[in-house]
Amino acid sequence: MLGVLTPSCPIRLCGIMGYDKRVNDIVYCPPTLHDTLHSTVVFFGGDVQDFTENMQLHRDNKNYLKWNLEDTAKVLHSHFPNCHVVVIRPSRIEFKTFSCYENFVPGNSCGVPEHTPTHYALHHLEKLLQSVSEKIRSNFVQRKGDTDKDTVTASEHLGKSCSQQCLQMMNLDKSNLILIGFSKGCVVLNQFLYEFHYLKTLTPDDHTMMPIVSQIEDMYWLDGGHSGQK
Repeated sequence: MLGVLTPSCPIRLCGIMGYDKRVNDIVYCPPTLHDTLHSTVVFFGGDVQDFTENMQLHRDNKNYLKWNLEDTAKVLHSHFPNCHVVVIRPSRIEFKTFSCYENFVPGNSCGVPEHTPTHYALHHLEKLLQSVSEKIRSNFVQRKGDTDKDTVTASEHLGKSCSQQCLQMMNLDKSNLILIGFSKGCVVLNQFLYEFHYLKTLTPDDHTMMPIVSQIEDMYWLDGGHSGQK
């Protein structure tokens, strides 16, 4: 029996709180079916990729507008229709071009990574997924209680995209994870590798992050764009 179909409209969630006051903007797409167990696809994009309005204003980057973050979320949804899709915007984009994922991996002003045994990147990912889940659930409650007809928020899209049961069961941090890095975004996946080693060999008695590590079922490096050399 098929579950309830949902539209794949991306939802922009800005200022999502992660680990130790680190903040990222998120683009989220709900799964196509409600009543099945869902994995979560987490995507880290490359240089140039940004929100549509920012790319449109850049002399060169507007030529790549079709790869904006919202449309990228739609592409991912088309390949993973029964998964939650979470696209994480870099915390800083230098010169409106160079993606800097400094909330996940330290680096220089243009985002060249300086990998370290731990930058609490896994902690940040877990907290972001928790915050996204809480934001979506709270937006749904807000929508139900909103009597202002002129107010249009992401919660209205969520109400159309997700059933109440879907929202109540949403715990992205507890789902299986598929991590994808494209170009510069691969530096985040590389940092995760450093932290896997750190957790396993340098802090073997600390099991606090083992649940999220065990939930990672696949990792994809797509056209890795930076090895960390200057």
